[in-house]
Amino acid sequence: MRNTPPLNFSLERGLTHGLVGANGVGKTTLLRMIAGQRNARGLQVFGHAPFDLRYVLDRTILMGIDNPLPDGWNVATLCKLGRARWETWNQDRAEELIERFELPKKNYSGLSRGQKSAMGIIMACASGCELMLLDEPYLGLDVAKREVFFEVLAQEHGRTIIISTHHLNELAGHLNTVLLLADAPLAGQVGDILEAVVSLSGPAGLVDQAIEQLRLPILGRESSPVGDKVLIDARGHRVDEVFEAAAHLRLRAQEVSLEQAVTALATTGAGER
Repeated sequence: MRNTPPLNFSLERGLTHGLVGANGVGKTTLLRMIAGQRNARGLQVFGHAPFDLRYVLDRTILMGIDNPLPDGWNVATLCKLGRARWETWNQDRAEELIERFELPKKNYSGLSRGQKSAMGIIMACASGCELMLLDEPYLGLDVAKREVFFEVLAQEHGRTIIISTHHLNELAGHLNTVLLLADAPLAGQVGDILEAVVSLSGPAGLVDQAIEQLRLPILGRESSPVGDKVLIDARGHRVDEVFEAAAHLRLRAQEVSLEQAVTALATTGAGER
């Protein structure tokens, strides 16, 4: 885990949260801390320090690439493990999802990467745990099975779900908030993040005029023979004013993707005004 600034965040219950950041920044470590598997000073889950605390452990499940299941156990035996571990286990849900993901009756070691991901998703959903932590949950899933995952995720809405991912745009429609681990950490509601960044493009001179008029920070700028494109930090400003100013100057104003917005806002303070 790289050295990052101290984090100060709160993830609301009953929402789906996206956890993003570069490889090695500590996403898996943070999930293990939340799950009570590693100690963390100042962290609270369900109002308690989670490390090795049964009150938290019995209400939480962590599944993902770095949390494999026993190799020698087949799918049916893994479900028996789930029933023994969690009082909230739902066997009907497990069997439904096994069918939807088309899992073969093999030992875990014989499953493909995508099938192992699917088994982790099934365990997490069928566990019935209030807090579901998914670490890169759909690695190896083909396009059809990813769609199944998104459908299943929507069905689990109302539980507290934290998903670490490198595919933020794919999950954008399923997330309520985003937490970025970076040199400039960021946490916020998806809607607020999307409204915070606006792309302006057009002739360089008119772009400069808009920047001077709006007096908002620039998060990024690209130049080309046909004009310039800037990303504007619109936080603390009415977004419609940005679009009105752009229209007045005949500039093109656009919203950006969630991934673009998160990446851009992580650079706040480095841009010009």
